[in-house]
Amino acid sequence: MSSNTTEGEFAPAQTSGNWFTRFERGPLLGLATALLLAAMALMFYEATSRMLLGDSHWWAEEAVRFLVVWSVMMAFGVATRQGNYIRMELLIDTAPHVVRRFGAWLNCLCGLAFSGMVFVAGVLSCLHLYTVGMMTESNLDLPLWLVRAALPIGALFYGLYFVSVAIELFKGRDEVQPVAH
Repeated sequence: MSSNTTEGEFAPAQTSGNWFTRFERGPLLGLATALLLAAMALMFYEATSRMLLGDSHWWAEEAVRFLVVWSVMMAFGVATRQGNYIRMELLIDTAPHVVRRFGAWLNCLCGLAFSGMVFVAGVLSCLHLYTVGMMTESNLDLPLWLVRAALPIGALFYGLYFVSVAIELFKGRDEVQPVAH
């Protein structure tokens, strides 16, 4: 942890450098970053083309949308694991330990349920789109099931975050621990 954290500040629980953590922080974040950079490059190309040439490429908007959705879904679980979320510290810090513990378990179980529902809905949607052979609206002609696959894949990674939280809770540690000074 950085030395500039203040007393009472919380940080995500640090896990050992297992293979999944290395995968998340390496190739997965690298892929999410590359997709976001590609979206930004396409947006810049489209804006420049419109402004300088008066030519608009309507496929670019669709491609940017797909790239951003894939980037966000790939990075959602990693961002949460690294503590990049809104935390209600005032409420949590003033609660007794047993209430904080109950809240942590409730949060974990609700997160697992949510991730599971999104995963199942995403898989069913992808299977349906694959079966009917639906393609994207633009001249990109991408199979829509491939585009929508971001949903179950992202939900799987987010669900794995909540599985890791459950493991930490079973070990007696909270998902978010006070920063040691």
